[in-house]
Amino acid sequence: MPRIACLWVPEMLLAAHLRFEPELAETPLALTEGEAARQRILAVSRRAREAGVEAGMSVAQARARYAPLVVRRIVDAAVASAAAALADVARTVGPRIESNGRDRVFLECEGTRTLAGAEPSLATALAARAARCGVPAWVGIADAKLAAYLAAREGGGVCILPPGGARAFMAPLPVDLLEPDPATASTLVDWGIRTIGDLLALPSGALAHRLGARGAALVRRARGEDAPFVPQEPPAVFEERMELEYAVDHLEPLMFVLHRLLACVTARMAVSGVGCRELDLLVGFEDGGQERRNVPVAAPTVDAKTLLTLARTHLESRPPRRAVGRLRVAGVAARMRPTQLDFLEPVGPAPAALAATLARLAALCGPERVGVLRPVDSHRPGAVKVEVFGGAVSRPSSTAAVAAADVPLRIVRLALRAFRPAVDVEVLGAPGSLAYVRGSGFGGRVVRWAGPWRLRGDWWTSEPYAREYYDVALSDGGVYRVYRDARSGRWSTDGVYD
Repeated sequence: MPRIACLWVPEMLLAAHLRFEPELAETPLALTEGEAARQRILAVSRRAREAGVEAGMSVAQARARYAPLVVRRIVDAAVASAAAALADVARTVGPRIESNGRDRVFLECEGTRTLAGAEPSLATALAARAARCGVPAWVGIADAKLAAYLAAREGGGVCILPPGGARAFMAPLPVDLLEPDPATASTLVDWGIRTIGDLLALPSGALAHRLGARGAALVRRARGEDAPFVPQEPPAVFEERMELEYAVDHLEPLMFVLHRLLACVTARMAVSGVGCRELDLLVGFEDGGQERRNVPVAAPTVDAKTLLTLARTHLESRPPRRAVGRLRVAGVAARMRPTQLDFLEPVGPAPAALAATLARLAALCGPERVGVLRPVDSHRPGAVKVEVFGGAVSRPSSTAAVAAADVPLRIVRLALRAFRPAVDVEVLGAPGSLAYVRGSGFGGRVVRWAGPWRLRGDWWTSEPYAREYYDVALSDGGVYRVYRDARSGRWSTDGVYD
């Protein structure tokens, strides 16, 4: 029989709001649907209950009882984000999960022993990871979804029912936990049915005859005959939203809000074992309209500070045109690059630290300037392109090392230490000869020279080149490669021979 785990958040409305404002955790807090004084309170924090504020009161009644009460309006997008974070936690140990989109997530435990161990270890790990993502959850494990949900709800933290023990556990629980419709609930009260055990004691055929299909479905739920498990696909994008109580028209308060959203996005990605390779920002204005901003990331990372630096750089270059009233942050997921270490090489940088460093360099220099140089299929000297850094370090092959070791010692090989960019120099001499070369930090009388070697190409493009190369030995002891641009007549030093 398959085993089902359930993650249930007791106070989902509070948890969803405190993910964005954790500093209010120890504050008397009340959540409402609106901001008017007549609005009813939907949820209250522990400190608010201690002050005498209860759910169902109006805001005016609650403030009359406790004036310093902090009132916030709950947003459906915040609850959806918290539910998505809870589903991300369940996916860390198994792929088959089912979420109701609000306060509970079910997970098939089959195949999770390799990652999480026995069921007590699994439940403890799920509870710890949920708390790390800002959605403190209670965990229950049983043979069916309903039994696992009730175990989580009534267990007060972690509750594991033994195989076949769901019926005995559910029998003394109130029948209202089966969530019957109002008409069926009223009928059960009239019959004196108070617990699930009382319901199961009735003949199922007679109950179905009197209550119809709804009564039969209620009995099946009480017996643990759940609806089919409907697994859901993991998200490719981790999204967080926030609607601001007051619109902001300066960058600093906007960065404060953005940092909170990025912290939630990166926490979910870190738990899921992926990194962010691209940020998609949706900036909504107070007076309507919105702007979509795309922020590329040089390497997948879960460092919220690095992502915030990238977003700040982008928004400073193109500030929002009007006051911002809502904000959505979507992080596109990508797998972190694995790194294979070498026994004979020194340990390189940690992959996460390398990704964060690349992202910071991209924020300072621009994403198009960070990467690895690759040669271009062109005869133009120094023609290269910048590609995305793949994290692998190229090393000479063993055959190349052996071939280099077999080179006779009498053969002298020169290596050109290239100057990038080339250094402008002044060359003196009669036509057809070189007499003196003078540059920044080097120069002298030409002792010997060879050339010219002419190179031209790309004449069919807008940037053709035509150069005359010379190798010159100067009186300062150095051997340099210089060239003259045939189009402009300027002289440059391409490098020095070692």
